Order: sequence, then structure tokens, then C-alpha cells
Amino acid sequence: MQMGRRTSTVEEVWAEAEEALEASSKRAEGLLTQLVSMAEDGSDASLFAHRHLAELHLEDNPWKSALHLRRVLPYWAEDDVLHALMGLCHALLGNYRVAVRSYREASHLAPQTPWYHHNLGHLMDVALDDAAGAERHLRRAYQLEPDHDEIIGSLAHCVARLGDLDEALRLAELAREKGPCNPDHRALLEWIQRGATDAPAAPANVRRPPGDRVAETVQLKMGEAGFSRAEIERATQLWSDMQAHCELRVTKPEVLAAALEYAIAVVERRPGCTQAEVARRYGVAPTSVSARFAQIRNALALRPGDPRYAASR
Repeated sequence: MQMGRRTSTVEEVWAEAEEALEASSKRAEGLLTQLVSMAEDGSDASLFAHRHLAELHLEDNPWKSALHLRRVLPYWAEDDVLHALMGLCHALLGNYRVAVRSYREASHLAPQTPWYHHNLGHLMDVALDDAAGAERHLRRAYQLEPDHDEIIGSLAHCVARLGDLDEALRLAELAREKGPCNPDHRALLEWIQRGATDAPAAPANVRRPPGDRVAETVQLKMGEAGFSRAEIERATQLWSDMQAHCELRVTKPEVLAAALEYAIAVVERRPGCTQAEVARRYGVAPTSVSARFAQIRNALALRPGDPRYAASR
């Protein structure tokens, strides 16, 4: 008699889903949906699946994405990225007041992230007609990221609406200089030169934070876990060395960030730090952290107490 196919366990489906996400495979959504149906509500596997389904559906179905995020936020209420994703969902849906609340929470949890302040301030200025309330958030974003043309342009728009056309003109010209291919900057500059009417010149557009998500994620999460500034700097150096050593495909920055944190814990011989615990904090599968850590260890011949990456060197 032919034996039936063995039923996969939650852990096996979780590992398959993580591999599919890493490979940008079309199988990822189906595996994550299967994982939701198998895993207990509120378990690490269930939360992992809902979180990544939310990211997969963000652009094409923000309402569905928001529903997945609602399943995760009660358990990971201190995760700024989740609040920012919820803010982006509602901004795409046109629910601007809800989006502002979400970005306000994200900026409170991670006050050094310029794009949370930018998106919050931009929505307050353009969508809610509250330029006075928006100004401090946009100035904070500019202070944290002074060379990004979109941040400069948003601040210019807000300042113009508040009546300081000289500063607004200077900022708008700087935005165009930094982003000469962005047609919005030319329109903004012309709007300011015409005297900046009361009607906003810009649409209520928000965006995900750009840049090196691996470095940003590891810096944030290691700081939350109590690592020292020196240890976080060593993790960033480790990431830089890995990029120089081999070509890495990064589709899930949280996986690499978790592996970098674990690598520094190994170097520093931190007691009680396990791959499973680190994986849980980053919202990824332990098997993926294990695989990425092995890659780092083998590529750089990493070892406990390694003088290249020990904070006490």
C-alpha cells in the first residue's frame, strides 16, 4: 500500500516560508498563509506569518495588509516598524488621521528615525492642514537627514505655508539641487515664487525609509537589547566587512541583522544569548538566523573573542 505524504510541522513550514522570502519566491505567500492556518494565534510562528503577509500585501492591498498588522501589534506593541507600516497602509488608503497616529507612535518609539518624523510632519502639513504642528517634525527629520531632497522639499513646503517665504525658497532651491531629476521640486519652487497660496502644492505622499535597512535594523534592535555603542559599532563594521567579502542578496534585512547581533554576542561571549531568542526579537525564523550566522562565521573565520570585532579591543 502506498504511504501518504508526511504532514509538515509548523517549524518546517516556517523554515520553508523564510527560505522562500529570502529567495523572493512566489511560494512565500502560500507558505505564510499555510503557516497562519497551522500555528496557534499569538505564537511566534503566527506573528511571523502575519507580519510578512502584511509586507507582501502592502502595495497591492493595503487594507489586507492592515488587517494582518492588527493581528501582530497587540503582541509587539513596542515595534516601531509595525506602527510605521500601519501608518503607510492607512496613508495609502486615505485614512490620514489614523496614519498620523501610527507615525506618531513610531516616531515616539524610534525618535532617531528621520522618515518617521518626515511622514508624520508631511501628512500633518498636507493632509490635515496643520502646518504649525508639522513644522517641528519636519525640522527634526531635516536635522537627522539634512541631505535628502524629499525631506528638504517637505520642510520647504511647510515653512512656506507658515509664511517664511525666504527660508522656504532657500530650502526649495536646495531640494532641487539635491534631487535635480525630481519634477516635484520644480513645481514646489514655482509655487513658492508665486507667493505660496493657502492650498498645499504637494500631494500627501509618504514612503518607506530608504537606505541600508540591515545596518539601521541592527543598530535599533541591539540598542533595545542593551548592547553598548561600541558593540553596535562592531556589528556595523562586521556587516561592512561581509559586504566587501562576498555579494549578498538581501531580501529580508531582519534576518541578516539578527545574525549580526548573534555574531557579536558570540564574539563577546554573552551568556544566555540564543539564536531562538534573537530570532524572536527580530520576527524571523531561528533556522534562518542559524544559516546566516554560519555564513558570517565561515566567510570571516569569526570566533569567540575575535579581536577584529570585540568591543573591548
